[in-house]
Amino acid sequence: MRIISGKAGGLRLQAPVGAQVRPTEDRVKESLFSVLGDLGGLTVLDLFSGTGALGLEALSRGALRVLLVERDQAQAESIRANLSALLRVYPEAKDRASVLVCDVACLATQLQSLRFPPADLLLADPPYHPAENEYGGEKLLLDASLHDWLAPSCRLVLEHETGTVLPWSPFSRWKLTRQKTCGLRTLSFAELLASAEEDEW
Repeated sequence: MRIISGKAGGLRLQAPVGAQVRPTEDRVKESLFSVLGDLGGLTVLDLFSGTGALGLEALSRGALRVLLVERDQAQAESIRANLSALLRVYPEAKDRASVLVCDVACLATQLQSLRFPPADLLLADPPYHPAENEYGGEKLLLDASLHDWLAPSCRLVLEHETGTVLPWSPFSRWKLTRQKTCGLRTLSFAELLASAEEDEW
Protein backbone atom coordinates (compact mmCIF):
# COMPACT_ATOMS: atom_id res chain seq x y z
CA MET A 1 0.00 0.00 0.00
CA ARG A 2 1.56 3.25 -1.12
CA ILE A 3 1.00 6.74 -2.44
CA ILE A 4 1.07 6.36 -6.20
CA SER A 5 1.78 9.81 -7.59
CA GLY A 6 2.48 13.43 -6.77
CA LYS A 7 4.95 15.01 -4.36
CA ALA A 8 4.99 11.94 -2.08
CA GLY A 9 4.71 9.32 -4.83
CA GLY A 10 6.14 5.94 -3.80
CA LEU A 11 5.72 6.50 -0.05
CA ARG A 12 4.72 3.29 1.74
CA LEU A 13 1.74 3.54 4.07
CA GLN A 14 1.17 1.57 7.25
CA ALA A 15 -1.94 0.05 8.82
CA PRO A 16 -2.37 -0.91 12.49
CA VAL A 17 -1.60 -4.58 13.14
CA GLY A 18 -4.75 -6.68 13.24
CA ALA A 19 -7.01 -3.81 12.21
CA GLN A 20 -10.16 -4.61 10.25
CA VAL A 21 -9.36 -2.31 7.36
CA ARG A 22 -10.08 -2.69 3.66
CA PRO A 23 -7.47 -0.49 1.98
CA THR A 24 -8.15 0.53 -1.60
CA GLU A 25 -5.83 -1.43 -3.88
CA ASP A 26 -3.26 0.56 -5.84
CA ARG A 27 -4.82 -0.28 -9.22
CA VAL A 28 -8.26 0.81 -7.98
CA LYS A 29 -6.80 3.99 -6.50
CA GLU A 30 -5.02 4.81 -9.76
CA SER A 31 -8.29 4.33 -11.64
CA LEU A 32 -10.09 6.61 -9.18
CA PHE A 33 -7.63 9.48 -9.41
CA SER A 34 -7.28 9.23 -13.18
CA VAL A 35 -11.00 10.01 -13.42
CA LEU A 36 -10.77 12.93 -10.97
CA GLY A 37 -7.93 14.66 -12.80
CA ASP A 38 -6.31 17.80 -11.38
CA LEU A 39 -6.91 18.27 -7.64
CA GLY A 40 -4.99 21.53 -7.32
CA GLY A 41 -6.64 23.96 -4.92
CA LEU A 42 -9.42 21.59 -3.81
CA THR A 43 -10.72 21.05 -0.30
CA VAL A 44 -11.19 17.33 0.32
CA LEU A 45 -13.02 15.26 2.94
CA ASP A 46 -11.77 11.68 3.25
CA LEU A 47 -14.56 9.85 5.08
CA PHE A 48 -14.18 6.41 6.71
CA SER A 49 -10.50 7.12 6.13
CA GLY A 50 -9.01 3.84 7.42
CA THR A 51 -5.29 4.21 6.72
CA GLY A 52 -5.70 7.63 5.10
CA ALA A 53 -4.63 6.25 1.71
CA LEU A 54 -7.15 8.20 -0.36
CA GLY A 55 -6.89 11.52 1.45
CA LEU A 56 -3.10 11.42 1.53
CA GLU A 57 -3.02 10.54 -2.16
CA ALA A 58 -5.16 13.64 -2.80
CA LEU A 59 -2.77 15.74 -0.70
CA SER A 60 0.23 14.40 -2.61
CA ARG A 61 -1.51 15.28 -5.88
CA GLY A 62 -2.05 18.92 -4.95
CA ALA A 63 -5.22 19.20 -2.88
CA LEU A 64 -5.17 22.44 -0.91
CA ARG A 65 -6.72 21.05 2.26
CA VAL A 66 -7.62 17.53 3.40
CA LEU A 67 -9.56 16.39 6.45
CA LEU A 68 -9.26 12.67 7.17
CA VAL A 69 -12.21 11.39 9.21
CA GLU A 70 -11.98 8.07 11.07
CA ARG A 71 -13.94 6.88 14.12
CA ASP A 72 -11.49 4.16 15.24
CA GLN A 73 -8.75 5.53 17.49
CA ALA A 74 -6.11 2.97 16.49
CA GLN A 75 -6.71 3.61 12.81
CA ALA A 76 -6.65 7.36 13.41
CA GLU A 77 -3.21 7.00 15.01
CA SER A 78 -2.09 5.07 11.94
CA ILE A 79 -3.34 7.91 9.72
CA ARG A 80 -1.37 10.41 11.81
CA ALA A 81 1.76 8.29 11.42
CA ASN A 82 1.25 8.10 7.66
CA LEU A 83 0.67 11.85 7.50
CA SER A 84 3.89 12.46 9.44
CA ALA A 85 5.77 10.24 7.00
CA LEU A 86 4.30 12.18 4.07
CA LEU A 87 5.32 15.50 5.58
CA ARG A 88 8.92 14.33 5.87
CA VAL A 89 9.11 14.04 2.08
CA TYR A 90 6.63 16.82 1.30
CA PRO A 91 7.04 19.43 4.06
CA GLU A 92 5.19 22.07 2.01
CA ALA A 93 1.96 20.23 2.87
CA LYS A 94 2.29 21.11 6.56
CA ASP A 95 -0.95 22.59 7.97
CA ARG A 96 -2.90 21.45 4.90
CA ALA A 97 -4.11 18.14 6.37
CA SER A 98 -5.57 17.06 9.68
CA VAL A 99 -7.15 13.99 11.26
CA LEU A 100 -10.56 14.06 12.93
CA VAL A 101 -11.60 11.18 15.17
CA CYS A 102 -15.37 10.94 14.94
CA ASP A 103 -18.20 8.96 13.42
CA VAL A 104 -19.28 10.35 10.05
CA ALA A 105 -22.83 10.49 11.46
CA CYS A 106 -21.65 13.37 13.70
CA LEU A 107 -19.49 15.07 11.09
CA ALA A 108 -21.68 18.10 10.35
CA THR A 109 -21.50 19.24 13.98
CA GLN A 110 -17.73 18.77 14.02
CA LEU A 111 -17.26 20.74 10.79
CA GLN A 112 -19.19 23.63 12.28
CA SER A 113 -16.94 23.77 15.33
CA LEU A 114 -13.81 23.45 13.17
CA ARG A 115 -14.97 26.21 10.78
CA PHE A 116 -13.91 23.91 7.96
CA PRO A 117 -14.34 25.42 4.47
CA PRO A 118 -16.87 23.93 2.04
CA ALA A 119 -15.56 20.70 0.53
CA ASP A 120 -15.08 20.36 -3.22
CA LEU A 121 -14.59 16.60 -3.09
CA LEU A 122 -15.74 13.75 -0.85
CA LEU A 123 -13.85 10.46 -0.85
CA ALA A 124 -15.84 7.78 0.96
CA ASP A 125 -15.16 4.09 1.60
CA PRO A 126 -17.88 3.17 4.12
CA PRO A 127 -18.62 -0.32 5.50
CA TYR A 128 -19.99 -2.55 2.75
CA HIS A 129 -22.52 -4.18 5.07
CA PRO A 130 -23.32 -1.69 7.85
CA ALA A 131 -25.39 -2.74 10.83
CA GLU A 132 -28.91 -1.31 11.05
CA ASN A 133 -27.83 1.62 13.23
CA GLU A 134 -24.44 2.07 11.52
CA TYR A 135 -23.63 4.89 9.10
CA GLY A 136 -22.87 3.55 5.62
CA GLY A 137 -23.14 4.54 1.98
CA GLU A 138 -26.93 4.83 1.88
CA LYS A 139 -27.07 7.09 4.93
CA LEU A 140 -24.25 9.21 3.54
CA LEU A 141 -26.16 9.88 0.32
CA LEU A 142 -29.32 10.78 2.24
CA ASP A 143 -27.66 12.89 4.95
CA ALA A 144 -28.84 16.46 4.32
CA SER A 145 -26.92 17.74 7.37
CA LEU A 146 -23.70 17.59 5.35
CA HIS A 147 -24.92 19.69 2.45
CA ASP A 148 -24.21 23.02 4.16
CA TRP A 149 -20.53 22.04 4.30
CA LEU A 150 -20.21 21.14 0.63
CA ALA A 151 -19.34 23.47 -2.24
CA PRO A 152 -21.80 23.84 -5.13
CA SER A 153 -21.28 20.96 -7.57
CA CYS A 154 -19.22 19.10 -4.98
CA ARG A 155 -18.02 15.76 -6.32
CA LEU A 156 -18.26 12.42 -4.53
CA VAL A 157 -16.41 9.17 -5.05
CA LEU A 158 -18.14 6.36 -3.17
CA GLU A 159 -16.51 2.95 -3.01
CA HIS A 160 -18.96 0.11 -2.44
CA GLU A 161 -19.56 -3.55 -3.11
CA THR A 162 -20.41 -4.29 -6.73
CA GLY A 163 -24.16 -4.71 -7.20
CA THR A 164 -25.18 -2.54 -4.23
CA VAL A 165 -28.33 -0.50 -4.91
CA LEU A 166 -27.94 3.07 -3.62
CA PRO A 167 -30.29 6.09 -3.49
CA TRP A 168 -28.90 8.32 -6.22
CA SER A 169 -30.94 11.23 -7.61
CA PRO A 170 -33.94 11.69 -7.62
CA PHE A 171 -33.95 9.93 -4.21
CA SER A 172 -31.07 12.10 -3.00
CA ARG A 173 -29.19 15.18 -4.19
CA TRP A 174 -26.35 13.08 -5.58
CA LYS A 175 -26.41 12.60 -9.36
CA LEU A 176 -24.51 9.50 -10.46
CA THR A 177 -22.20 10.44 -13.34
CA ARG A 178 -19.95 7.43 -13.77
CA GLN A 179 -19.12 4.01 -12.37
CA LYS A 180 -15.99 1.88 -12.62
CA THR A 181 -16.17 -1.74 -11.51
CA CYS A 182 -13.02 -3.43 -10.25
CA GLY A 183 -14.07 -6.98 -9.38
CA LEU A 184 -15.97 -6.95 -6.08
CA ARG A 185 -15.49 -3.18 -5.73
CA THR A 186 -17.27 -0.43 -7.62
CA LEU A 187 -16.29 3.23 -7.67
CA SER A 188 -19.32 5.48 -8.10
CA PHE A 189 -18.70 9.10 -9.13
CA ALA A 190 -21.42 11.66 -8.43
CA GLU A 191 -22.09 15.40 -8.30
CA LEU A 192 -24.17 17.32 -5.77
CA LEU A 193 -27.32 18.86 -7.21
CA ALA A 194 -28.86 22.10 -5.97
CA SER A 195 -31.96 20.07 -5.06
CA ALA A 196 -33.17 16.49 -5.39
CA GLU A 197 -35.51 17.59 -8.20
CA GLU A 198 -32.82 19.26 -10.33
CA ASP A 199 -31.77 16.14 -12.21
CA GLU A 200 -32.94 15.92 -15.82
CA TRP A 201 -35.05 12.98 -16.84
